[in-house]
Amino acid sequence: MKKPLTSIGIINCLLLIIIACGEDTTFNNDIDNEFEVDIFTEREWAVIQRLSPLPIEPPPSHTNRFADNPDAAILGQKFFFDERFSKDGTVACSTCHSPFYGFADAEATSLGAGRGTRNAPTLLNVAYNKWQFWDGRADTLWSQALIALEGDTEQAGTRLQFAHLINEYYKSEYIKVFGEFPNLTDTNKFPKDGKPGDQQYDNMAEKDKVSINTVFANIGKAIEAYERLLISRNAPFDKYVAGDRNAIGEEAKRGLKTFIGKGVCILCHDNPNFTDNEFHNLGVPQGQLSTDTGRYDGIKQLIDNPFNGGGIYSDEPTVSQRIIDFLEPTSLHQGQFKTPTLRNVALTAPYFHTGGFPTLASVIEFNNAGGVPSGFVGTREGTLEPLHLTVQEAEELVEFLLTLTGELPAEYLLRKPILP
Repeated sequence: MKKPLTSIGIINCLLLIIIACGEDTTFNNDIDNEFEVDIFTEREWAVIQRLSPLPIEPPPSHTNRFADNPDAAILGQKFFFDERFSKDGTVACSTCHSPFYGFADAEATSLGAGRGTRNAPTLLNVAYNKWQFWDGRADTLWSQALIALEGDTEQAGTRLQFAHLINEYYKSEYIKVFGEFPNLTDTNKFPKDGKPGDQQYDNMAEKDKVSINTVFANIGKAIEAYERLLISRNAPFDKYVAGDRNAIGEEAKRGLKTFIGKGVCILCHDNPNFTDNEFHNLGVPQGQLSTDTGRYDGIKQLIDNPFNGGGIYSDEPTVSQRIIDFLEPTSLHQGQFKTPTLRNVALTAPYFHTGGFPTLASVIEFNNAGGVPSGFVGTREGTLEPLHLTVQEAEELVEFLLTLTGELPAEYLLRKPILP
C-alpha cells in the first residue's frame, strides 16, 4: 500500500503543535530571556529569522530547461497577456491573474470563459511553490499554464488552435527559443482546432499528436519563464529583520509576536515564503459552491496528466516521477487545500479557495473561532482550535500581515507587451 506524501507534512505539523503548545517550549518573555531583540526573546527572534529574507532566486525548475531563458520569458510574457490564447479571443492568463491585484483576482471565484469555483491565487513569487493550484493538480508551473489554457471555465482553447496561432503570429520567436516548429500547412494532418476528446484531434497520427503536444508544452514552458520573474521581496518585514527596527510599527511587532506564538499561524505559514507547501483541511465552508474534494481529486488529476513533471514532455522526469509514484489519494486528502503564501496578502483579497472571506480581519475571525462546525468536505484538522485572541491581538495581527507587502517586479513585467 502506498503512503500519501502529505503524511510527512502532517507529522511535521504535529511536531510543531507540540513545540507550540508544550509548557516547556512555549514562546514566553519570562523564559530563555538571555537577551531581547526589540520586544522579542532570543528564541522568538530565532524563529522570526527563519522567515526572512526570501531567496533572491527561486528554486531551479529542473523539468523546464527554458525556465531561465530570457528569450523564453519575453515570449512567455506575450503569451500571458494575449487574449487570442482562448476559445473566443477574450481571455488571457492576465484576466484572472491581474497585475492590478497582485497577479490574483478581485473576484471571489474567477470569471474566464465561464465562472470558476475557486479564487485565483497570486502569481507573485509563484516560482517558490512546490505545487500549483489549490489542489496541487500541477507539479510544475509550466503544466499549470496548460491546464488553464484548455480549462472549460478558464481559457477554454485547444492545443491545435494554439499551435496554429503560433504558426501565424509567433513562429520566428518560437523557433528562436525552442528550435524547429512542425509544418502545419496540411490541415488534414493538423486540424485548425482540437484537443483530446475531440474527434479531429483523436484521429490524428500519434507522431503528429506528439508534435502538437510538444508545442503545447513549450507554450507552458515559455509562460513559466516569464512567471519566474514575478518576484516580490524586500517588504517592510524583511527590512525589519535585516536590522531596521523602525521599518514596522509597534502594533505590527506585537502582531508578529502573536503570529509566531498565541496565534500559531507559523504552524503552516513557515519559511521565507510564508507557506509550508502542504495541504490542510481547515473546514473552510463551501457556501453556495459545489462540493470540492480539493487535494483528493487533485492527486488523481496529477497522476493522469501526461504533462506532469514525470511525463515525456518533461526535461528531467526522474525525480518528479518518484514523487508522483509516492502519491495515492486517500480519505485523508478529502477537503485539503494548499497553504497559500502570505507575502503580499494585503493585495490579494478575497481569501481562501472559495474567495468567501473579503478581508484579512474576516480570515483571522474565522481562525480565532476555530472554524465552523459544518459546510465543508472531509474532516477538519485538529490543529484548528479556538485561539482566544483579543480584539486588540486580532487587529495587531492584521497590522503585521500588512508589512508583508513587498516591492513589485520590474515595471515592464507588469504591463501587456506589444503583440504581433
